[in-house]
Amino acid sequence: MSSHLPDFVDPWRMVDQRRVFSGYAAIADLSRLAKIVLGAESDIELQLEFERDREKRACIKGSVKAELLLECQRCLSPMSFSVMSQLNIALVRSTEEAERLPDDYDPLLLGEPRIRLLDIVEEELLLSLPQVSRHEVGECCPDAHQETEQAATDLDEPDERVNPFAVLAKLRRK
Repeated sequence: MSSHLPDFVDPWRMVDQRRVFSGYAAIADLSRLAKIVLGAESDIELQLEFERDREKRACIKGSVKAELLLECQRCLSPMSFSVMSQLNIALVRSTEEAERLPDDYDPLLLGEPRIRLLDIVEEELLLSLPQVSRHEVGECCPDAHQETEQAATDLDEPDERVNPFAVLAKLRRK
């Protein structure tokens, strides 16, 4: 097992050697993810195992764990979001090969001779993010929750403005 994560690896060679990489990555190392999240409460923990499955497919199996800070879309304050994701990736050379994979595999189409390990981790984290990040009901910032409640109450109260057509209603009665 290796705690040092190389930047780039030859995936086919790693599979043949049955290499295992485990370690930590900082959110700053994942540029696309860093633009979306507010930050991370700790480093991202990862483990990637290069191996062949029973059908001799080249695979990357492993896990990614992270505690990310997202912006709640209700109250716009930071919220913690836990990611614990299992990877089950099959290395493929063509789209036809990817289409023949069983449903429990995610294909990784390899066009280059080397891959960046952190790209795999970053992609998994991006796919794990919610479409809309929100605190659970009742957990939002109290000020924002009160403003939302007040806005809803204002909509429920009847509008007591004068109806401009009331004059027409009087003419109709005559």
